[in-house]
Amino acid sequence: MTSKFNTNGKPRLAIISTFDELCGIAGYTKALVPQLDDYFDVTVFDLDQFFFRSEAKSVQKLADIEISRICEELRDFDVVNIQLEHGTLGRTKKAIFRRFEKIVKASPRLCVTFHTILQSLPFPWQDIAGSALKFRFGKAVGVWRAHVGNNLLSTELYKRLKASKASVIVHTRRDMRMLKYVHQIDKVFDHPLAFYPQRVVDEVKRTARRSDFPRLGKLPDDAIVLGCFGFVSKYKGIDVALRALRLLPPNFHLAIFGGLHPNEIKKGVALDSYLSDLVDQIEPGRKWLDIEGEEDAKLNLTLGASDYERLSTSKHPADLSSRVHFMGALKDEDFPKAMHISDIALLPYMEVGQSSSGPMSIALEMGKPVVASRTRAFMQIERYHPDRISLFEVGNFLELSQVVSAVASGGHKCDATTYDTESNAGVYRRALGY
Repeated sequence: MTSKFNTNGKPRLAIISTFDELCGIAGYTKALVPQLDDYFDVTVFDLDQFFFRSEAKSVQKLADIEISRICEELRDFDVVNIQLEHGTLGRTKKAIFRRFEKIVKASPRLCVTFHTILQSLPFPWQDIAGSALKFRFGKAVGVWRAHVGNNLLSTELYKRLKASKASVIVHTRRDMRMLKYVHQIDKVFDHPLAFYPQRVVDEVKRTARRSDFPRLGKLPDDAIVLGCFGFVSKYKGIDVALRALRLLPPNFHLAIFGGLHPNEIKKGVALDSYLSDLVDQIEPGRKWLDIEGEEDAKLNLTLGASDYERLSTSKHPADLSSRVHFMGALKDEDFPKAMHISDIALLPYMEVGQSSSGPMSIALEMGKPVVASRTRAFMQIERYHPDRISLFEVGNFLELSQVVSAVASGGHKCDATTYDTESNAGVYRRALGY
């Protein structure tokens, strides 16, 4: 699918990205187009993930045909931007590299926005030799293949960009330095993600209400809503948030704005394993006298019939179901609204090597307090927004509860950011050569 925008004699810009998808890259591209629309005639080439992520060889051939079609059309453009999350180009590293290289060769002028930076690793001589000496030749070959695959999407990909004189946009200064000084790519620009201009932020703040989200139910007037955002996945650390919630007063609520990633919806699976773990941790329906499943549990009580009935039907304090709200997957336009009606944006992520975070950027744009785990990416983002993010050590739910309590008590600074959609558009204009 091709999505076309204004044609007013401006330079023609082709953006290659997921677009008509429920994913973070598509959401960012949708936000980016209006930022650039005053300066470029923008056309988005949608990487349909049905084709690019299919396991069927016949469908993968259709993905190759689509890349060829896109490359054929690129000759009519002045400049090309790839919103690169490697997996959106294919299932295998060879396919991703082959398609990426084809786009590079077909582009009249190229700028690549990296949403994940893969590190170049030294050759694993020791691991290969150790496996070979133990006659584990299969393992040795596997280590070698894994290195070659990683090297293909890091060192070799960066070499292609350097040779093509492409410009690059990254979202942290660390990644900028690595590509500029280690891989010697000449034109590297850095800017954190930016989604919404101030006029949109102001309108959301003026109109959005908690009543717009009926799944929250009727909250008490003193309720403090902690919002987790994005696809529900183990690395998001929602389980850590639940453990912290148990340590917080009962007026604290956790709203989970997001659902499973479409690629994680499996045929015949009654309930995703991580969602199942979360539900078990919430303990919905547990009563005072429920001890089933507790190791070595014993209960000796002398109760009257009325007391027994009351305890057997009374909600146990461990049941968090009235304080945890599964809000479902959001449309792009509902994301800033959900952020606004939350009191604190919570990002208790694990370290997975990510380079940016859409939810964190939107929270900062909306002026919300942000509490996040101390991952490498979040420490880098904090450099663009000093004193705006409260960090805690990854997985430390006790520290998380303490930080949330402090922030909820007013320990939050909310100064205007100098990194916004206008500065983001300026970076793109420089990187695109206009």
